[in-house]
Amino acid sequence: MKMQVQSNDGEFVPLSKSPIWEILQSYYKEMGVDAWQPNAVPNYVTTNPFIANSYAQVIDGFFQDYGRTKSGGSGSETHYIIELGAGSGRFAYRFLKHFFSKEQIALRKKMDIVYLMTDISDANIDFWRNHSELKPFIDQGVLDFAYFDVLAKDRIELVVSGKRLKPESMEAPIAVIANYVIDSIPHDFFTIRNGKLYERLVNCEVKTAEPEIQKIVKNTRLRYSDQPCSPNYYMDKNWNKILGEYCREATDMNLAMPVGGFLAIDRLCALTAGPVFLLSSDFGDSNIAAISDLPPRHVAQNGTFNLLVNYHALIRYAEINKGQAFVPDQAKFSLETVGILMNAGRKKPRQVASEFKRHINDFGPAEFFMMKKLAEKDFDTHDIGKILALLRLSRWDTKIFLGCAGSLLQQLPDIGPWVRQSVIDALLKVDEMYFRCDRTMDPAIVILRHLLALDAREEAFGVLKKNEKFLMITADGCMALAETYRQFGKNSEAVINVRRALALEPKHPDAHQFLAQISQGLDEVQPA
Repeated sequence: MKMQVQSNDGEFVPLSKSPIWEILQSYYKEMGVDAWQPNAVPNYVTTNPFIANSYAQVIDGFFQDYGRTKSGGSGSETHYIIELGAGSGRFAYRFLKHFFSKEQIALRKKMDIVYLMTDISDANIDFWRNHSELKPFIDQGVLDFAYFDVLAKDRIELVVSGKRLKPESMEAPIAVIANYVIDSIPHDFFTIRNGKLYERLVNCEVKTAEPEIQKIVKNTRLRYSDQPCSPNYYMDKNWNKILGEYCREATDMNLAMPVGGFLAIDRLCALTAGPVFLLSSDFGDSNIAAISDLPPRHVAQNGTFNLLVNYHALIRYAEINKGQAFVPDQAKFSLETVGILMNAGRKKPRQVASEFKRHINDFGPAEFFMMKKLAEKDFDTHDIGKILALLRLSRWDTKIFLGCAGSLLQQLPDIGPWVRQSVIDALLKVDEMYFRCDRTMDPAIVILRHLLALDAREEAFGVLKKNEKFLMITADGCMALAETYRQFGKNSEAVINVRRALALEPKHPDAHQFLAQISQGLDEVQPA
């Protein structure tokens, strides 16, 4: 692959002016949904069902505070939930399942709310548009898509509705979701030593002749140089004010200035005259004491470029511009989540503050992720009570289910009718919460195995028909279909799926034996 990125070989420049941001954009545009495959860009912590539900509750609180209800039979202006960098679509799907559930809709004031998935990758947008699991939300009128570069000044053209959003085009409140986004837009690094400020410049050696974008990222070499500078570093006085505050706060500190985040807040606030609520999660810090303990800042290369987000600076920028922030009042050890509210006027954010405290601060995505890591050490030994509790806590997470599936299957023969029904319900909810966007094992294969072991024939057939077109893509999926059809006495359909499995994987370890066994009772079928 030949890139037009200019490598600043031998030259040290501010990080915000370095080539890595252009490389990042090229990476996500070229990779599309493949950027989110296993062993590529880590994303579980910001896409699991628990964080999706937490966000749904907090954003619902925002609209309860500031939303405009429909009245007199006439529709109100559309209230948008804009997800920046929606990527694979996994988070969006799970958020939609929670936010637009019948229970949530029944409790919510009547408002016209649309979830807008955005990205800088046309390939991602095409993937979402054609994904059958998102289609019900499109048909319901609550989902749209758009290309959106949060740092550009062009208008946003919605794919489904054809509407155009441009600066000062709305008055309704807007909620914005930005997970793993702020760290992907420009930053600058600084160091304070003995009370003196230094800009931490970067030199990027970019091998643009590499054939694949992944190799360009992997083989880019970064070096750093600290040079004395003035706190009046920027053209923007508010940026300088924040930088000056750090200089007065500490004699020694290493920090990042999220200048791309500052610009993003400005751009989003320009879209509407109404309130704007940004909810963001990333690896980073919102407390100045935590920032004071950080070593010299650098860009990590973990599948792509990433860095710790200085949420404290973003919060100060919001406050300087008459906004307010919702931040954890305790240390978080795996993920930082903050809320930033702009243009709210004099109305108090009571409901959103309450939901943030409950679903983010007290026990939020960071705590869930740590508990999941603790629980997974004993996945293969948990009893059914613990497994069901974990699934309920996680809001029916696939990773937790697959981790516990072996232990669960072994215990099914000994359970009574009430526990049996609870397990069946849990299996169906895990299936409902799964969104297909990568090449990991399809949980429907395992769910079918468990439902058949429970003799839950009606439920198993429902899962089969719902997921059949997805399962027939892989050999293991075809074998799961074959076994389910055989259990229902549909041997012809079973044979068809075994042959599909062999076409996909001629040496599949179980397919030939399965086909030989089932073909004995079918005169019209010739053994393989």
